[in-house]
Amino acid sequence: MNLLNRYLQAVAKCLPSARRDDIIAELRANILSQMEDREHELGRPLTEDEQADILRRYGNPTIIAGRYSEHNLGLAFGRQLIGPELFPIYKTVLIINLLITVVVLAGVVPIVARAIGGAITLTRVLMPLAVQFGIVTLIFVILDQNKGRLLDKWDPRRLPALKANPEDGPNAQDIFTFIAGAVGTLWLALTPRWPYLLLGPGALYLQAIPLKLMPQWIEFYWAIVALLCAQLVLGFFRLFRLLPRRQARIMDLTLKGVGLCIGLLLLLKAPNYVSSQYQEVAVWANLSFLACLILALAINLWGTGRLLLSLWRERDQMVPARQH
Repeated sequence: MNLLNRYLQAVAKCLPSARRDDIIAELRANILSQMEDREHELGRPLTEDEQADILRRYGNPTIIAGRYSEHNLGLAFGRQLIGPELFPIYKTVLIINLLITVVVLAGVVPIVARAIGGAITLTRVLMPLAVQFGIVTLIFVILDQNKGRLLDKWDPRRLPALKANPEDGPNAQDIFTFIAGAVGTLWLALTPRWPYLLLGPGALYLQAIPLKLMPQWIEFYWAIVALLCAQLVLGFFRLFRLLPRRQARIMDLTLKGVGLCIGLLLLLKAPNYVSSQYQEVAVWANLSFLACLILALAINLWGTGRLLLSLWRERDQMVPARQH
């Protein structure tokens, strides 16, 4: 039943960790029952092609995992537009897309408004967000309406090879997180020497419109760099499984808490992060910095909340068994 194990492994990757074992056990029992019934009809063991046919009819691993999402949510306006199978993927893509749009707007909107001589209005800020929401939603509505044709065209025999232990060795998410963290830390560390990394062509105007940072900025800067280095070290240990999973997650939670504290202290300094002899430049720079800080705090708070919720659900596994 190597094919079945590979199928269950693919489903397990998309399941909530707190319920993963129970769901996989239920799926294994259901699929094995179907295979045994088929073997009884044929009077012989199933071939790999016959096993693959049963798994294909059972459903795409991503779709099956979506049906077991914790809240079984969907998107509906009168009728269901996006079902619970695709909704978790839709939500993740939408959040990432909107966050990227917010970051871009924080830098672009003030420049455009200044260039055309207009004010930064709520419409100018919300319109790109509404467009992104509409485009992403429309794509997933089309996918949901055609998921039978698009997502069912898969071959169980092409599933990833079975791992002895899914927790052994680096996975794609850990590798991406470590590389992104390393690049981000290096980028921030080199920014004071090469402002072009942060400001792009705008760095050429720094001499013409000198900006003076607040006196406490150097302490905040090195605290942020030290925190990123600590997260990078933790990422290295997680990448090569040098720490137990729970211990690594608790350390991650601690670092996220430190990051929240630094962010909140910075927030208390608003809006006087920089000053300049040109009042409009100082206002624009402070507003841009404040917008990025709020976004970073929101992302950190969201990640901290998810991690806390996950650890709370696994609390029984973290308490030693009572001795009877």
